[in-house]
Amino acid sequence: MHARVMGSRRLRAAVRTTATAAAAALLLTLAPGHQSSTTEMVLAAETGQRAAADPGDRPTVRGLPRVDGAYRFVSHPDFLNQDVGDVRSSPFWRRGMPTSTNASYEASLDHVIGQMLRHDPQSLLVAGDMVEGAWGQDVTGAGVFGPTRTVDQRRRAVREAAKVYLKQWHARFAERGLPVYPAIGDHEIGDDPWRPTGNPDQDAWLRFKSKHLWLWKGVASRWLYPDVRAAERTHGGDLRRVGAVSHPPRGQARHTAYATRLSPDLLLVSVDVFRPRPGGGVTVLLDEDQRRWLSTTLRRAKKQRVPWVVVQGHTPVMGPVRTRFSSALTYGGSDLLGLMRRHDVDVYLTGEVHDHTVTRRRGLVQVAHGGLFYRGESSYVVGQATPDRLLLETRYLDGRPRFGGGKLWSTEGGNGPVRVTYDRPSRVVGAYALERRGRPADGNRVVTKRGISGIPFRG
Repeated sequence: MHARVMGSRRLRAAVRTTATAAAAALLLTLAPGHQSSTTEMVLAAETGQRAAADPGDRPTVRGLPRVDGAYRFVSHPDFLNQDVGDVRSSPFWRRGMPTSTNASYEASLDHVIGQMLRHDPQSLLVAGDMVEGAWGQDVTGAGVFGPTRTVDQRRRAVREAAKVYLKQWHARFAERGLPVYPAIGDHEIGDDPWRPTGNPDQDAWLRFKSKHLWLWKGVASRWLYPDVRAAERTHGGDLRRVGAVSHPPRGQARHTAYATRLSPDLLLVSVDVFRPRPGGGVTVLLDEDQRRWLSTTLRRAKKQRVPWVVVQGHTPVMGPVRTRFSSALTYGGSDLLGLMRRHDVDVYLTGEVHDHTVTRRRGLVQVAHGGLFYRGESSYVVGQATPDRLLLETRYLDGRPRFGGGKLWSTEGGNGPVRVTYDRPSRVVGAYALERRGRPADGNRVVTKRGISGIPFRG
């Protein structure tokens, strides 16, 4: 969920967090060079230091070393959180109709993706919100994906929009040879909210959306999960094998939740935290079939002594966290957190909030991260996994959106400025490293914590 529903939340977020030059200087002073033989702790909690509300104002800090032989990945939730694509492939598009991309967006996307690729990642993890996803409506009456007056027409419009936006989103990485491991976010299922609001102009679409969770998840699985399916075809389902993929055997998340052995040292489990609510709507909870599968998967990983177990899901399970232009959905229960703690998960990667907060409690590290591309705040984490170390480096890209002069067209009427420019290299704004000698997770320890990754958030 993004800025258009925020209202005064933006102001509250800005008031909550500020930074001074003195704090920035203190942070840099407390960040000595990383030494593999020593423990480095930057205890921002003891200094009372606060992070700048605007990510662009956060200081650059020293990054983490590149480790030979490590499995490298990039994690960028909420990329793009916007419908960007050439809609001319829609069978309904006619000359004179709007489109959802332009030279500015394409050049900036090439730049941001190119910055990710500079780290030589072996995979891209995206914990949800790859698109805007508010399909099956046509606020401007443009007709790009066909009429939306009846239920059948809305269904076709959703499928046509997904074929454009999701397919092209994935193709940007496929053509560069980078496998994508996604999770479902609220934008992949039409975007929050799902219950009628009393606005007659919107309620017909909201009722349609709340009853068609299966449709949104179906098109997301089709267009966003080809790399997951390819890995499963090639390597099978035994997670003791590198590349193998496991799914819940049944239930509404059987095509959208999965686990994969990315390397001998790293197991990724991607959960789908959205399920239908009885009587209509959506709730942020695991369904029972997925919960049983997750418990079994994590228990086996613990028994097999997998060095690092990482779970990704769209919404935070621990708070408070920084939020920026977000409705700040959170997980609706304690079961997911309890399962991860019980089975010694090391890291939970999450998005939704469009800002960065690292929280560590009882051995579990939650990394809430990501940023909005169209606001000029793209941010990602570079991960490196070895048998005894997990390194997480946060990078920020300074973009320049050009607000005013209209919005980039979308089915909901437009989201994001018509122009956004990225042409500067990414810079390191946070570093976090874990070390362990064997399992379980309460045996891991933090050996590096600096920049925004080392500044706690009190709410």
